[in-house]
Amino acid sequence: MDHSERLQQTCYELLQQLNDDVNNSRPHVVDCAEVLDRCQTLIHNEANPQVKQVLETLSEVIGAYFLGRIAESALLYYLSEQFKIRDEDIHGLAKGLLELKSIPESKLPSKAASSLTAYPKISVIITTYNRKAFLHKAIKSILLQDYPHKEITVIDDCSTDGTDVLMKISYGDEPRVIYMRNESNSGPGNNRRKAFAAHADGEYILFLDDDDYLIDMNYLSKAVEFHRLHPEISFVAANVFLEYSQSKQLKVSSLQLSEIIRKHDYFMNFEQNGYPKPASTLTTIFKRKALIQMDILNMNMVNDASIYLRSLLIGDAGFIDVIAGVYRIHGNNITFNLSQGFLIENLEEKMLIRNMAIEQYGYGEQEMNEWFNHNVYDTISYYLMNSAKTHTDFQYMYTWAHQHCPHIYNQLRNEFRIKFMKKQLLRVAFVRSLLNRS
Repeated sequence: MDHSERLQQTCYELLQQLNDDVNNSRPHVVDCAEVLDRCQTLIHNEANPQVKQVLETLSEVIGAYFLGRIAESALLYYLSEQFKIRDEDIHGLAKGLLELKSIPESKLPSKAASSLTAYPKISVIITTYNRKAFLHKAIKSILLQDYPHKEITVIDDCSTDGTDVLMKISYGDEPRVIYMRNESNSGPGNNRRKAFAAHADGEYILFLDDDDYLIDMNYLSKAVEFHRLHPEISFVAANVFLEYSQSKQLKVSSLQLSEIIRKHDYFMNFEQNGYPKPASTLTTIFKRKALIQMDILNMNMVNDASIYLRSLLIGDAGFIDVIAGVYRIHGNNITFNLSQGFLIENLEEKMLIRNMAIEQYGYGEQEMNEWFNHNVYDTISYYLMNSAKTHTDFQYMYTWAHQHCPHIYNQLRNEFRIKFMKKQLLRVAFVRSLLNRS
């Protein structure tokens, strides 16, 4: 029995036992704490590290469900996907968990009813390129949301895999889906801006990548309600599952942020310890007026970090502590193949943001120069460590740093001189090993 079969069997046994405990006429009915204790016992007794890792996530997900941090729809999705439980069996097997949560417990937070009396429009923008199977799932995850007033704009970057046929057959008669197709490839950043200008007239905006999708079917409603209760925020985001395509594993990615994060604190410490960036913009619902105020229509690089940073100049950030979507990671690691062009655009965008903060929003020049130095150092270091290959790559980035950020130039040169030499030696050793095999 391979580890995937063992995982399926272990999950089946746990859910079946729970159903028996909850539904049979025993004098003692199992409670939430006992379920989690059983999970910990399973984990402790498991010798296979891969199986143990998945069981740890199972325990975390069940605990999150009991605490109201994951919706029923997201729980059922997780059990079905991770343990390959058939759709017709999933409700029966999860019955014990679903009924157990309905048992009153003082530690469980009450679920406040939505006080929305009107439903402002949400405009969803999905950029896509040659991922028609993923795209179909992303669109459906929005259409299945319980929020009634939504519109999706799909902008296709000249795909060659039949995306246009899919859109015509599946969504040609769907009034809530607009399809735009480029005649030539222009990249996701330009496409977000183009689709926003053409069709994003909703009060709230969601930028969704074609390979990500929502699994909490009430999430849009929760996000709009959160905006209503907190008018000072520019955006609200939530937690996600990371889906590792190669290993077929789902892991919880929790931001662990406060419900409201002050804009200055988040902006100055963005992507540093205690201030993580949400996974892409998968769960992030922006106020349209904040995006307009931050000048999205004139942005050169409409990527997720830039949108977040500019939005934090306008308003605070909100966080809903639920697992709302799935962010796919293709392969074991996020790509290390950043192009120099992309990197320079990224750095120039941060220069613009620094200048905006000083000139329009009252940030001090010294603190913003320190902020810029830190961001440039992190960005260039990441590129040199993971993507740069030749001496020319390294020299180009040193020259850019010397011209635009001289305070970190010597630090970069000193730190990466030895690392570059090691890279070259490893590359030579690898080539020699290949030659010896031939």
